[in-house]
Amino acid sequence: MNSRTVLIAASAITLLGALYYLNTPSSSLFNMSTAPSDNTVPGLVFKLSQISRNPPSLLVTLKNTSPDTPYTLLKWGTPLDVQALNLGLFKMVDAAGKEVEMHSIKVSRVMPPSREDLVTVAPGTEEATEVVFNKPWMPETKPATYKVKAEGVFAGVWDRYGDKVEDGDLEAYSLSPLNGRVFETNEVEMRVE
Repeated sequence: MNSRTVLIAASAITLLGALYYLNTPSSSLFNMSTAPSDNTVPGLVFKLSQISRNPPSLLVTLKNTSPDTPYTLLKWGTPLDVQALNLGLFKMVDAAGKEVEMHSIKVSRVMPPSREDLVTVAPGTEEATEVVFNKPWMPETKPATYKVKAEGVFAGVWDRYGDKVEDGDLEAYSLSPLNGRVFETNEVEMRVE
């Protein structure tokens, strides 16, 4: 073999080895921890604030801080979902640091999602909804203080206005460009009287 053939073969083996290394689960790059912001929707921020103590209610606000990107999201499985308290999205800890057991249920959905299941948040705007903590699992001790936050995964998010989300997009919402991105709210102190 001449030196040119050896050089080409060595380069090919090195390239294939590097590709294999970078694409295997045992790769050190694969195992590096990823910052949470790497798997969020850039510009979408959930915020919780208390608006009532009896019944205890939180205002969930979703703000789009992006200067130019609108987002349309499927509300399912987010704090904007009417079933949010039934889905186990919220975590609640009492004053002693003990997590309150919140009973979650499996919710059946009509497929595909309807247009009413979507919300569009234009750049610089926000959407809000009230969540009332009036479920049977709520502790009866009053007055009381709890730390509450919500976290989960978006089921469907598109970086465009809702009128640009086609019926086919709704049918295949799990293939939306930002599907699987995580969200997390701030932690708020909720007082119950």
